Amino acid sequence: MADKRAQAIPDEAERQRMLARERSAARRAAFTSEQAERERTLARERNAARRATLTSEEIEKQREQTCEKVAAWRAALTPEQVEHERTVARDRNAARRATLTLEEIEKHQEQTREQVAAWRAALTPEQVEHERTVARDRSAARRATLTLEEIEKHQEQTREQVAAWRAALTPEQVEHERTVARDRSAARRAALTSEEI
Repeated sequence: MADKRAQAIPDEAERQRMLARERSAARRAAFTSEQAERERTLARERNAARRATLTSEEIEKQREQTCEKVAAWRAALTPEQVEHERTVARDRNAARRATLTLEEIEKHQEQTREQVAAWRAALTPEQVEHERTVARDRSAARRATLTLEEIEKHQEQTREQVAAWRAALTPEQVEHERTVARDRSAARRAALTSEEI
């Protein structure tokens, strides 16, 4: 009997959490874009205040838990839901960027580059290869929906971005990038079969 009661408590708690999530989702669905932005701002401020009281170990533990939850949620999405989530994220980012000054945009881009660099530096070779495969698949899926004009426009933008990025590199960074490219090419060639060569 005690075992059943002990099991019922987590089940009921999970049911209550699910109901609360559904109520929150229904409430958010009725928000105007201004209300949604205000709610996000309040949530960010609440989170910042809460994080200010946490130790670095607690923060790291929460990050890991959040990553696991997000990974589980993403894994359960259908391809249509994945595409919908990407569209929502792009729209939200575009709306946020539209309110930023040029200095804020540059600061945000710099922070993003640093975060991505730190994340990449922590990847194992297997994870690096997995991320490349995911990126290639995503690019292929996106390109499959584009018109020839859109593809050409995107290629032109990419060439300009790469040229600007290369122009900003120091001689040491140029040499490093060449080494990385050579290593990547060698690894790719080593993985080819004799027929593919």
